[in-house]
Amino acid sequence: MKGFIKTTIAVLLGLIIFSFVVFIGGSAALVGIIASASSDGAEPTMIDDQSVLVLKLSQPIAEIGESDPFEALNSSYFPSNGSVSLQNYLDVIDKAANDDKIAGIYIKGGSFGGSMPMALEVRDALRAFKDNGKFIYAYADYITEAGYYVLAEANKIYLNPIGSLEFNGLSSEVVYLKKFFEKIGVKPEIFRVGKYKSAVEPFMTDKMSSANKEQISSYLNSLYDYYLGGISESRGIKLEELRNISNKMLIRNAHDAQQLKFVDELVYEDEAEAHIAEMLEVEKADDISFIKYNKYKKAFDPRSKEGEKTGKVVVLAAEGDIIYGKSEGGNKSIANVDLVKEINKLADDESVDAVVLRVNSPGGSALSSDLIWRAVQNLKKKKPVVASMSTYAASGGYYISMGCDKIVAYPNTITGSIGIFGLMFNPSELLNKKLGIKTYAVSTGEFSNFQSPLDDFSKEDFAIIQQSVEEGYKTFTEKAAEGRHMNIDDLLKVAQGRVWTGIQAKEVGLVDQLGGYETAIDIAADLAGLEVDSYEVDHLPGELDFFEEMFKGLEIETQAYLKKSLMGEYSSETDKVMKWMNSMKGVQARVPYLEEIEGY
Repeated sequence: MKGFIKTTIAVLLGLIIFSFVVFIGGSAALVGIIASASSDGAEPTMIDDQSVLVLKLSQPIAEIGESDPFEALNSSYFPSNGSVSLQNYLDVIDKAANDDKIAGIYIKGGSFGGSMPMALEVRDALRAFKDNGKFIYAYADYITEAGYYVLAEANKIYLNPIGSLEFNGLSSEVVYLKKFFEKIGVKPEIFRVGKYKSAVEPFMTDKMSSANKEQISSYLNSLYDYYLGGISESRGIKLEELRNISNKMLIRNAHDAQQLKFVDELVYEDEAEAHIAEMLEVEKADDISFIKYNKYKKAFDPRSKEGEKTGKVVVLAAEGDIIYGKSEGGNKSIANVDLVKEINKLADDESVDAVVLRVNSPGGSALSSDLIWRAVQNLKKKKPVVASMSTYAASGGYYISMGCDKIVAYPNTITGSIGIFGLMFNPSELLNKKLGIKTYAVSTGEFSNFQSPLDDFSKEDFAIIQQSVEEGYKTFTEKAAEGRHMNIDDLLKVAQGRVWTGIQAKEVGLVDQLGGYETAIDIAADLAGLEVDSYEVDHLPGELDFFEEMFKGLEIETQAYLKKSLMGEYSSETDKVMKWMNSMKGVQARVPYLEEIEGY
């Protein structure tokens, strides 16, 4: 009853807040939404000759995008919270590259809305755009390290005279909680297998282990070496010079960035646009026909669609933490019930010749990962399946990928982490000694009260759980060895929970080839015996519907709003910790939640 009342109040409060916002926004906003929603069936957007496509660099990019009907309103009452799918973003750039009416691209902003591997795909698309004889100009008030990875492909980079450019390397900071739990009287009960399985390390110790430091240092340097190579290629600056600039953080203001040839000119935004006007030979910036991403997406597609398509490759996106059961409204996750259902549909669909499983996940439930792995095995009996790894495909993310016919990863993908762990919290000291709460249990057998959160763990309890974790690790590694056609002893050498970059994973045999979307699709089509240009490519699940997702997650959003109001800037960090702790149901196969890469 208490849970029902709590849920009801949260939903009612959310409806009140939403209704109030709609009322304040007024009828004009509603008309705008209706007009936007009804425009899907309208004629394609018409654009002028010598138009310039405007890309907002900070636009959130995800594997699975979410439509945002409020974006066109440009109102503070309806802030834009939508995201575009990476595939759609790349497709729009390719469309512009082949459109005679598009003269160039104008990138605004210096903070990239996706990850470094996604930036790699965007860089490649921009390079192909330039190869078609078109220009790319960019302006930013400040530029982040990931943002610069994209902007480096521009013909001209303009930076605000009092702006900034971040170029000081990658850093991974881990929060350790051992002493905190000691002070409050809660004992983390930890079960793990793997020398490098550091996800539970913050609960075991108050300092970083040498093994964890070794693996973090290894993959950070691998990631940054590849990053510097890309910048060197784009800007024509020697690699060792870039490394020295980064190590000593020689760029500390806009003038440093210009002097070291990271940007071309220091100007304000109106001056940058005036330069574009001059290049286009128009009188002033107001005469430039700028067209935004969402509007151009609806414009006529000039790319040839001639020729009969006799085959089909489907790209199925799996993004988020891996959870057991069905997906939760408002939270992007990989739920075994939902994903297995989609995989089984593809297996039975005779019009589908091959499947690319696009994975972007740090892992999660080991049980859910195995159920998805099983569905992939059944699919593979009927048609080729290729894994395409995005930002993360680690631990459980690797589990669901390892059974595919081939695995493709970006050079800077985070993958591997073949290992599992179990984590429980024993609050008996907090309850008994600090709060004076005592519990007694009456049981029919020795283990009837097994895993009770209110009792101390016995040696027998610990042994049972540890055995389960070890069996899970054995299953994981044996299936990985089978999927990768490796001797189990060789597989164990690169397992142990160790995290690898895509480059490293290929070297040790965990990945077949380096590349992105197109590479994976080409391999899948080839395995299916499809001729080049003889097949169509479908992407599932496509962009999510804004209103459907909004009402699914209404209670969650309301709770988040209240927490942020009460806790301010600390609410997001608290949410991250609590979400991770609450997700620890059963044995886990995931990378460390508290281990973030600054700049990645």
